[in-house]
Amino acid sequence: MEAVTARRGFRLRAQLLLLSIAVLAVPYAGIEYVRELERYLRESFSASLSDAARAVAGPLHNQPQMFPFSPAASERTLYVHRLRHAIQPDGYTDDWSDYLGWAESFFGSDLKSGFRLIVGRYQANYHLLLQVQDDNVVWQRADQPDALDNDHVVLVLGDNYGNPVRYHFAPAGPGSLRPFTYHYTQDEFRFEHRSTEFITNIHGELQQVADGFNLEVTLPASMVHERLGVESVDVDDETSRRARGVVSTAGGGALDRPGQLVQASSQLVQVIERFADVPGRRVWVLDERGRVLASAGNLEKPQAGKPSGLLYRWLLPPIPESFADDLAGSSRLHGTEVERALAGQVAARWRSSPDNLAIIVSAAAPVLNGDAVQGAVVVEESTGTLQVLQREAMISLFNKTLLVFVLLTAMVLAFATRLSLRLRRLSDAAEAAIDAHGRVVGGFMPASAADEIGDLSRTFGALLTRLQEYHRYLESLAGRLSHELRTPIAVVRSSLEHVAQAAGAAEQAPYLQRALEGIERLTLLVTRLSEAARLDLALQQARSEPLEVKEFIGRCVAGYGMAFGNVELQDHSGPEPIVHPIAADLFEQMLDKLIANAADFRLPGTPIVVGLAADPTSWILTVANQGPTLPESMAGQLFNSMVSVRPEGGAREPHLGLGLYIVRLIAEFHRARATAANLPEQGGVCFSLAFSRDPVLRAGVHAAP
Repeated sequence: MEAVTARRGFRLRAQLLLLSIAVLAVPYAGIEYVRELERYLRESFSASLSDAARAVAGPLHNQPQMFPFSPAASERTLYVHRLRHAIQPDGYTDDWSDYLGWAESFFGSDLKSGFRLIVGRYQANYHLLLQVQDDNVVWQRADQPDALDNDHVVLVLGDNYGNPVRYHFAPAGPGSLRPFTYHYTQDEFRFEHRSTEFITNIHGELQQVADGFNLEVTLPASMVHERLGVESVDVDDETSRRARGVVSTAGGGALDRPGQLVQASSQLVQVIERFADVPGRRVWVLDERGRVLASAGNLEKPQAGKPSGLLYRWLLPPIPESFADDLAGSSRLHGTEVERALAGQVAARWRSSPDNLAIIVSAAAPVLNGDAVQGAVVVEESTGTLQVLQREAMISLFNKTLLVFVLLTAMVLAFATRLSLRLRRLSDAAEAAIDAHGRVVGGFMPASAADEIGDLSRTFGALLTRLQEYHRYLESLAGRLSHELRTPIAVVRSSLEHVAQAAGAAEQAPYLQRALEGIERLTLLVTRLSEAARLDLALQQARSEPLEVKEFIGRCVAGYGMAFGNVELQDHSGPEPIVHPIAADLFEQMLDKLIANAADFRLPGTPIVVGLAADPTSWILTVANQGPTLPESMAGQLFNSMVSVRPEGGAREPHLGLGLYIVRLIAEFHRARATAANLPEQGGVCFSLAFSRDPVLRAGVHAAP
C-alpha cells in the first residue's frame, strides 16, 4: 500500500476554532453597538441639559436686582439654609449633620479663639448653631445673672427701622439659656440708667465640648429682618475677667451694623418655574458662592411600562420611579460642574444616587452681569429615559442575536453531520479492509485531508499495512518451521540409512548417536511450541500468593549457579523483606527464561548478575550479562512473539523467539513492566522487571516488629 501525502489545509481544531470565533463575533458586535448607543445617548443627554441650563440662565443675565449680594459688596453676608427637618435644640450637633460641612468660620488673628456658624430656617423659626472654640471656658457668676465679665455670645438683629438690637447669651453653665438685653434711659437730670430684660421668645441650649462649647439658638422668624450678626467674647482669666479676644461675623462692626442675610428668592422661583415643568427635571439658581437662591421641580417621574415577556422582565430589572435624592432641599451645591459654571464655563456631570438606583445628570451654566459671573443655573434630570432607550436597544439586540445563534447552530449541526459522515465512511472502509477471518484483504484508501480525521485515516492505513506484513510473516512461519525440522529429520534419515548399511555394531554407534540428537532437537522444538501454547491456559488458572521475594530468588539463583555456573545475586534493596503476591511456578519459569537467555549470550568466564533494588513504592529485578549488545532496531520488538536476534546457524539448540515473549506475558500477569537496555560501560545487556508494591502487604511489613 503506497503512502498518501496530506493535503495542505486547516486542521480540525483550527476549523472549530474559526467557527467559535464566528460565534463570539455576534455578542461582541452587539456589545459594541450598545456601547456606541450609550455613548451617543450620554453625549446627547448632556448637550440637551447644557442647552436647557443656558436657556434658564438667559433671562437672568444682567439682572443684578435678582442677585443683590454681589462679590463686590464690602460687607459680610450670612446665608440662611433651608432646613429639611425640624431642629430639636439640645446643644448637640446631631440634627445639623447634613449642614456641618457648610458652616462658616470666624476666627481671630491668633486662630485660638473664634467660632463656626450655621444659620437655618424651618417653617416659622430661625435656628443658629455656634461651635465656639475656647480652651478655658469662664462661666457667669451666679450672683450676677446680667453680668458680661465672662465668656458670652451676642446676637444682633435689626428692628423694623434698621436699628441694631443686641441679645446677650452669658452662660453660667451647660443647659438652657435665656438671653437678655439692656435698655438705657435718662432721668430728668440726664443721668443714664440701665435695665435688664430677659427675652422669653428666644431659646438657647449650651453644651460644653472638649475644645469649647456648642450653642443652639431658636427664635421666631418675625424677629429677623434683613440683617443678623453674631459676636463671641473670650474671657480666660477668672480673676481679672477681662476680654482676651472678640470675634464677630462682620468684623468690628457687627454690634452696630450686622451683615445681610442671604436666602432663597421668591422672585427667582417665579422666573425658573416655567423651565422646570418637564417631568423629572429640577432647576437651581445659585449665587456666586454656590448658595441656593431658588429651586423648582423634582427628579421623580413615571417611567415607561415594563418590557413584555417574562424572559425580558427577568433579564432586565425594572427602572425605579423613586430613589434617594441627597440634594432635595439643599441650601448649597458643590461639584465640578458648579465650580466650572462659577468660573464662566458650561459643564455637565454624571453621578449616582446614594442608593445606586439611579444616575443623575446635572448641567450648569453661568449667569453673567456684564463680564462678571454673578451666579449659576443648574439643571438636573435622572437617566430614566436613557434607560428605556437602552432597554429597547438591548431587546432588539437580543432578538437579533438569538436569530444569529439559531443560524450558527444550524451551521454547527451541518458541520457535525459532515464530520459524522466522514467518520462513518472511515469506519466502513476499515471494516471492509479485514475479512471475517482477520486477514487484510486490501482496498483501504487513506484520505488526503489535512485535519485529524485525515490523520486517523492514514494511521488506519499504516496499521493495516503493518498487520498485513505480520500476516505474511505468520504465513512464512510454516516455511521456517519446515526449514528447522528438515535438518534433524534428514539427520535421522541418513543415520538410519547408515545403520541399515553398516555391518558391525561399532560402526552403527555414531549413527545412532546422531539419530538420537536429531530426535532430541525435534523433541525440543515441539516442547517449546507446546510450552507457549500452554502458557495462556496456565495464566488463566494461576493464583498468586504473598511470598518473601528475596528468599525465593536466592534459592533460584543458588540452583542456577549449579546449572549454569557463575551466577551472582546482588541485593541493593535494604534490610527490610520484600513481600509480593506471585505465582511461584510462573515466576520461576520467567526467571529461567531470563537466566537461560543471559547464559546464551554472555562472554565466556563472565558472571550472570541477578540484582534487586527497592524503594517504598516499588522493587526491581534485573538480570545482566556481559556480551553483545542489542541492535537499536530491535529495542521495541524484543519481547514480541517469534522475535530472535541470534545469528543464523550459530545456536546449538533451535530457537523460535518465544522465550522473552513468555517473560513479557508472565511479567504482565504480575503487573510488572519488562524492559531491556544495553550496558553503557562494560558492554552487554540488562533485562529489568519493575514491580509495584502491594500497599496492604507493604503496610503489614512495616508494621511487623
